[in-house]
Amino acid sequence: MNVLGAASLGGNYAAGAAILGGLVGGLAFLVVVYMGLATGMTRMNFLTILGSMMAPKAPRGTAYTIGVVIHMMLSAVFGLIHAAILTALHVASVGSAAAWDGLLGAVHGVGALIVMPIMLAMAHPRIRTGVLERPGVLMTGFGTITPLGSLVAHIAFGVVTGSVYAAIVL
Repeated sequence: MNVLGAASLGGNYAAGAAILGGLVGGLAFLVVVYMGLATGMTRMNFLTILGSMMAPKAPRGTAYTIGVVIHMMLSAVFGLIHAAILTALHVASVGSAAAWDGLLGAVHGVGALIVMPIMLAMAHPRIRTGVLERPGVLMTGFGTITPLGSLVAHIAFGVVTGSVYAAIVL
């Protein structure tokens, strides 16, 4: 047992631990994404695209910083959601939390691959005007391996988020 002395996550929801798990998971997500960018597996600079969606005329560094803030806020929110699901499942070990949350990450990743290209094409001002390349089906406009990298990044988010959360609460 750990700090809270819980035998399972059932009924032991801890928002602070969920936020921390989400933030650490968000960093793991970025490690995977930027490894793909550094090795040439993708051309998608995730944080710059995210930030320039909110501030299309901002300098690249400002857009990147805005992207970091938005990504980490969303990571905290998804950490809360993932922890709620793990709590509802009455997960009883760090290993099972990692496995369940990896599965949740995979589902989230597939959803993101379906929705994000549509959303970016419709809502991102720099993509709509042709300044940035179009994402294409399943984000393949940024490289044919981009969907695999995105899926792995979402799974990494889930595994790390679930593991951190369970390690704190169990």
